[in-house]
Amino acid sequence: MGLKSNRNFSISKGPMSFDQFLKEIAPLLGLQWRPFQRRGIKRKVERRIYELGFSCFDEYHLKVRQDPDEKGSLSKILTVTLSRFFRDQEVFDTLGHSIFPPILQNKAEGELNIWSVGCASGEEPYSLSLLWNQQFKKDYPEVRLFVLATDIDEKMLRRAKEGRYKKSSLREMPMKILQEYFNEEDGLFVLHPSIKGSVEFKRHDILTEEPFLGMDLIFCRNLVFTYFSKESQIKVLAKLFRSLKETGYLVIGKDEALPLVYPTLFIPLFSDQKIYQKFTPSPQ
Repeated sequence: MGLKSNRNFSISKGPMSFDQFLKEIAPLLGLQWRPFQRRGIKRKVERRIYELGFSCFDEYHLKVRQDPDEKGSLSKILTVTLSRFFRDQEVFDTLGHSIFPPILQNKAEGELNIWSVGCASGEEPYSLSLLWNQQFKKDYPEVRLFVLATDIDEKMLRRAKEGRYKKSSLREMPMKILQEYFNEEDGLFVLHPSIKGSVEFKRHDILTEEPFLGMDLIFCRNLVFTYFSKESQIKVLAKLFRSLKETGYLVIGKDEALPLVYPTLFIPLFSDQKIYQKFTPSPQ
């Protein structure tokens, strides 16, 4: 009998509680444990324990400690984020009015390079491509948009490449854009190939792998500065600093905060939208 047919799976309590499991395992993954106390996360972990044939958190705890692949699987379970097109619309409005124009003033030709970190199923990088096509592509024909979209979850990346979305992902989408760039097929909204062409999806672990260089703008929202430990946040922030060109821009989630070392690396530009600029000391 498959897992979907047995929805009433359960595991024994054992000597280790879920909170104890999180407190011990999360640091090994470079994560904080508190954000994962939600019931929904617990059920996902219990489902994984059931899939592996274990009976309690103690057994799974040992498995994660001994198996690097399972450590990666648990990281995906804990940090998967739900996304929407044009999530936090005011951020994209600010990009269009105040961020893209100064970048483009100094870029007569070449590429506008953007990195979407933790892109999940692709709504964020595709929103950036849609913004470009709507407001800038016509006026800057010599500039090519390149959006690098990365995530550790290959299943999510495959879904993103398909560009097929439920209506719930589009609830912040301006109707004009929805009508122009999506076709409805079998109850799903399919993104036009012209938008997909500007986005490259790639598996990448921002915590353990080196950053991609030469970026004009980085989106790193609702992942690193929500779920990662403070030590991991500082490590990643240094990578994002290296990734950006001089005077490049960083966008984080509206409910997030940078670690306290950030004044030596970034300057806040738009506090409400959590948009920062790379700090470059003036030459002496």
